[in-house]
Amino acid sequence: MGFFDLFKKRTSAPAETPEEAGSSTLPEIREEDFIDNSEPSSANTSTYSVEFGSKLPIDIIYGFLKEDYENKAYNDALTNPDQSYKDANLDIVRSNLEIKFKQVFLKYEDMLREIDFHIHSRGQAGLTDIVELLKSKQNTYEKHVVELKKMKEDLDKGELYMMGIFKSYEVGFTRGLASLSLHNLKIENTL
Repeated sequence: MGFFDLFKKRTSAPAETPEEAGSSTLPEIREEDFIDNSEPSSANTSTYSVEFGSKLPIDIIYGFLKEDYENKAYNDALTNPDQSYKDANLDIVRSNLEIKFKQVFLKYEDMLREIDFHIHSRGQAGLTDIVELLKSKQNTYEKHVVELKKMKEDLDKGELYMMGIFKSYEVGFTRGLASLSLHNLKIENTL
């Protein structure tokens, strides 16, 4: 027996005659033979879900800092390749970040004021477990406010991690200018 003989189809039944083939009926094709409509089983699969962020207002600042300013600046440079346009857009980005900081600080002030009320009222009702849970949340909010103040100070000092969005914008704008120049050179060389 050769190696390729393994893949040959073995036939054990004799071939049908044309009369026999016409008289036999084909099996019914059912949907469940091809489609699995059953509920997925969690026993066989292991999925891991990692969630980043606290789903609290501080995430607004982190989200803003992670936005893609390089591509925006690239497109801005193609639209208007002027240095004053770039500077104006950098000022707008900074202004928007300052506004986000103010919004987030106000939200945390409201949340802390509300949680203080709940701690006081639930404490008077003798709900010690609830009060401890609320104090834990209050502690988290206070830590976020401290972190936000540090981030705001770092922005004012020009710390690298806070300046990344501005550097990213400058890189994108420069890349856009270079692309525009190369495109114009190609057009001039073809004339």
